[in-house]
Amino acid sequence: MTMQRLATVVSALAMLIGLMAVTAGFRDLPLDERPAWMVLELALWPLLALAVMEGARLAAAGRRGARWRLDWWRLLVHGLPALGVAGAPAGWFTLHFGAGTALSLLDFPTAKVMAAMWLALALRAAVEVTP
Repeated sequence: MTMQRLATVVSALAMLIGLMAVTAGFRDLPLDERPAWMVLELALWPLLALAVMEGARLAAAGRRGARWRLDWWRLLVHGLPALGVAGAPAGWFTLHFGAGTALSLLDFPTAKVMAAMWLALALRAAVEVTP
């Protein structure tokens, strides 16, 4: 494994640990009082906004004759965990890993929003545009 790939894996793990550490300070709502639509709404709006901006940027670059390619490794290592955290239903991590675990912190809406931003930025970083 090259150093760049190793650094990508380590940075993805650091993002997951960071999401859990930052979310540990937030206790937004108890799990049973949280509406199901709240997580989806909080997670999808930042992702949708960045997708529109990036789509416009890539389309403009394509019209100017630029080529673009996807970095599949970065997309797999950063995009997949971010998609898992942002897209998991409310309470999924608590249900599967237990209420007292660090992974249960990924159920809070703040973690979902941060994971959606992580996903959007991972998608942006995975697209390389060359003139």
